[in-house]
Amino acid sequence: MKKFTMLVSLFCVCAFLAFGAGSKETPQQVVKEAGPITLTILTTATTQNPEGPLAQEFFDEFMRLNPEIKLEVTGVPMNQALTKITTLAAAGSLPDVFVNTENIIGQLYDMGICEDLTPYMTKAELENITESVRIGSTMENKLVLYPWYSGPNALIFRKDWLEEKGISAPKTLEEMRLAAKALTADTNKDSLVDRWGFGMIGTNDDSGQTRFVMILRGFGAKELYFQDGTWKTDIGSPASVEAFKYFTNLKNVDNVVPAGALENSFNENVNLLAAEQIGMLIAGSNSVGKIFSANPGLKGKIGSVIVPSGVTSYTPSSILGWSVNPSSKHKEAAVKFVKFVSSKKNAIKWVEVTGRIPCTNDAISDSEYLNTPLFEGFVAGFKAMEQAPNAPYYAEVKNVLGRTYQKLILNPALDATKEVQAAGREIQKIIDNNK
Repeated sequence: MKKFTMLVSLFCVCAFLAFGAGSKETPQQVVKEAGPITLTILTTATTQNPEGPLAQEFFDEFMRLNPEIKLEVTGVPMNQALTKITTLAAAGSLPDVFVNTENIIGQLYDMGICEDLTPYMTKAELENITESVRIGSTMENKLVLYPWYSGPNALIFRKDWLEEKGISAPKTLEEMRLAAKALTADTNKDSLVDRWGFGMIGTNDDSGQTRFVMILRGFGAKELYFQDGTWKTDIGSPASVEAFKYFTNLKNVDNVVPAGALENSFNENVNLLAAEQIGMLIAGSNSVGKIFSANPGLKGKIGSVIVPSGVTSYTPSSILGWSVNPSSKHKEAAVKFVKFVSSKKNAIKWVEVTGRIPCTNDAISDSEYLNTPLFEGFVAGFKAMEQAPNAPYYAEVKNVLGRTYQKLILNPALDATKEVQAAGREIQKIIDNNK
C-alpha cells in the first residue's frame, strides 16, 4: 500500500502542475445518462443539528431541479464514517457519492475508491477552490475529494464578558490563561465558582487530542513531522514539557476549567458555553451554529480570534466534502450533485445556519456573515490552515498525547518532565516500528 508522506511543499508543486498548468477550460464530456437515475449518497450531514434539516433542503431542491435523478441518502455519524465506507467498499456496495475528509482521504485513495474529479472541472472551477483546501483535497495531482465546507478552529469567547473586565481578545497563550483567570468567578456570591474562564476538551479522542496539538505547536514543539526523509517527534523536548504543563495547569493550578474536563468533549463544552458557564473555548466554526441553536440570546455576544500563539500559532487543516465511486454508473449525475450542494448560493446559506466555512473564494468574499467579528478568528484560521501529518500511524501518536495529558491532570504530583519524556520514547518507538 502506498504511504503518503509527501511534504506540503511537494503538494503545492503537484497542485500547480495539476491545476495551474494542466487543467482544461471545459470539463470532461461524458455520455449523457438516460433517466431515471437513482443516485446513492452516504453523508454525515443528516445525522447532525442544525446541519441535517438544511442538508435535506439542498437534497430536495436538487431533485426538484433534476427530476430525472432520485437521491437515496444514508446518514452516518462522523466517527463511524471510515468504518462504514471501508465495509461497504469491501462488500462491493459503495454508494455513488460518499463523505470524505482530510483525515481519511489518504486511506480511501489508497483503496482505489476515489474517482479523479479533475477532468470534470473547468480551470475556473478549480481555481475558485481556496488553494490550501485544493491542496488538501488532492492526491498525486488528482482532485479526489470535492470540498463542501471547512471547520477551522479558533478561540471563541464571550465578547461581552471580556469587555466588562476591560480585557482585549487574547492573542497569546499567556493572555488566554490570564483572561481565563479573570473570567472565572462566583457570580451568585454563594462562595462556589459557577463560571469558568476556559472550556477544556480533555478527552482522549480526536477532539481533545487535536486541541492539545494546537497548544503544543504553539510552544514550538511538534508531535510528528517529516524531515530529511524520515518522521520525527519533538515530544520529550523542553518546549513539549512546557506545553503539557501549560495545558494541565489550566485545570490543576489555575483552576479555570469546570469539573469533568477528562469527560467533556466537544459537544459538552459547546453546551457549557451555550449555558453561559464558560467564557472561552477552542472549537471549530461549526460550534457557532450549535451555540446559537441552543441559545439564540448569545448572538452578538460571541467573538473569535485565531488560536492564540506562544512561539507560533497552528490551525490544522479541516475539510469535509465528497468523493465519487470510480465504479459508479452515474458519474455525471454524481458530479452534478456535489457541485450543486457546494455552489456559492448554498455555501453562503450553509455558513449562516451552521457556521461552517465555504471552500470557494467567491462564497467567502460574498458572504456578509463571514465579514463580522464573530468569524474574524475562523476566517484567519482558515487562511492559515496547515496539513496535519499524514503518516498512517498518526492516530497512534495522538493517542499517546491524550493518555499523557489525562494522566497528568489526574495525578498533579507526577513529574511532568519524566512523563513527557516517556511519551516521547513511546512515539519514537511507533515511528521506528513503521520504518
